[in-house]
Amino acid sequence: MDRYLAPIQMGLVPEDALGHLSSEIETLPLPSRARRLLRLAVPALQGLELQGRDSTPGGAGPVRMFLGLPEFAPQDSAWLNHFLRYLDMLSAVPIDLERSVIVPHGRAAALMALEQALDALASDPEAPVIVGGVDTHLDLRLLSSLDTEQRLLGARVMDGFIPGEGAAFLALSAAQPQAGGSRVQVNAAASIADQGHRYGTEPARGEGLSAAIEELRARLESPLPPVGVTFAGFNGENFDAKLWGVAQLRHRDFFAPAMLIEHPADKYGDAGAATGAILTAMAAAALSDGSRNGPALVWAASDREPRACALLSIA
Repeated sequence: MDRYLAPIQMGLVPEDALGHLSSEIETLPLPSRARRLLRLAVPALQGLELQGRDSTPGGAGPVRMFLGLPEFAPQDSAWLNHFLRYLDMLSAVPIDLERSVIVPHGRAAALMALEQALDALASDPEAPVIVGGVDTHLDLRLLSSLDTEQRLLGARVMDGFIPGEGAAFLALSAAQPQAGGSRVQVNAAASIADQGHRYGTEPARGEGLSAAIEELRARLESPLPPVGVTFAGFNGENFDAKLWGVAQLRHRDFFAPAMLIEHPADKYGDAGAATGAILTAMAAAALSDGSRNGPALVWAASDREPRACALLSIA
């Protein structure tokens, strides 16, 4: 309920689709949001198959993971530092804890994790990696804060969003496709810090996403056709529309005249730090089955500084 005692509309994953916590983790002093994150992440991770490995993600030993998570206060660092270990315990997917990374930066986090994963693959092509994102807005303190800021979409708030949740994981490998085969390739990923963010003191000129796309284009190793579809990180608020408007104008030569724009959050709400991974998975599926023409741009912007994007195509 919001401060007017009206129900808050949310996009939640059904209870029977969530994973279960072990008795060992149940006894830990974890906040409710951390427990929800684990229950969201486990079934998504367990359903992942890595190319060139066994039928299960952990079939050939520990894998490196780059995981996008929401921003947390410093007092949450105690459990946050162990989150990957808990995920390892619950999913039975062996995670290389020494070489895995958590990126706790909100909506852009999973694409930032993807950027780091590409660097890791470049330095060690023999070891595949997992990239993921998980988040939930089902937290009373968080919802209360968003309600106070009048950011929750409702009868009294038109420029707001529907709080949601989700989890998605991607398997990345440097291995070449078999002869005659094809696969989705991540051509590049980039992120920047935009000082003109929602909670910043600098003017919000909406230039951050444009700068991230500029960096993305600079990282492309070879020319590609204009972008055929964009999977946009909109959450329903006008702030992101301004970011996209500036970026589309400044990079009009980067986009095909008939480019499609996909806005999946219109169907499931704001999935927070899971956004980038969900959009990338959707883009990969659309390119694979031919329902969308590539290349595909994926982008997401956090409430604070991070802006991130990635470009996918069929190799």
